[in-house]
Amino acid sequence: MSRVPHSKAPPALPDRPVSFDTLYEEHSEAVFFWARRYAAGRSGWAEDVTHDVFLKAWEHRAWLREEDVRGWLFRVTQNVALSALRRENTFRRRIAALLFPPQHTETELTPEAALERREAVRSATAALDRLPGQERVVMALKMLDDLSQREIAQLLSLSEGYVSKLISRAQGRLSAWGWKVDDGAP
Repeated sequence: MSRVPHSKAPPALPDRPVSFDTLYEEHSEAVFFWARRYAAGRSGWAEDVTHDVFLKAWEHRAWLREEDVRGWLFRVTQNVALSALRRENTFRRRIAALLFPPQHTETELTPEAALERREAVRSATAALDRLPGQERVVMALKMLDDLSQREIAQLLSLSEGYVSKLISRAQGRLSAWGWKVDDGAP
């Protein structure tokens, strides 16, 4: 039995972490590009993912190093994008349940009925996505999470009157776009 010579130790990581400004300047375009791959061309969605990735980078800035930052950013972008897609799918399932309540004797859908259902869900999701930010959040909490105005106000640190105003505006917009809004369903 012979002894294998010990290989050279890997170089030590630099003492200085990456500057956050430099990190953002050098990698924001790549992160946005990676996020767009998951976004199906939706720039706003990719911008949201990019924002979330750099929030995580800010939280971990003390230990990020030049040598490994690109791979780390790629993995974080992938994780954030996949989480966002899972939330989006949950959102769509909740809208589908509102539009098409489960029936105890539901028969198998015909291809035409399945297509019609999928199109209705897509259309309802698109209508909710068109709402301004606070209105969209308030309506999602009301319709999809079945929260009361008081619960929404407490959750978002808003007055109940303002929540009522946001719901009223959102319902007005949805009605103008052809959606009947009653009992929390579009």
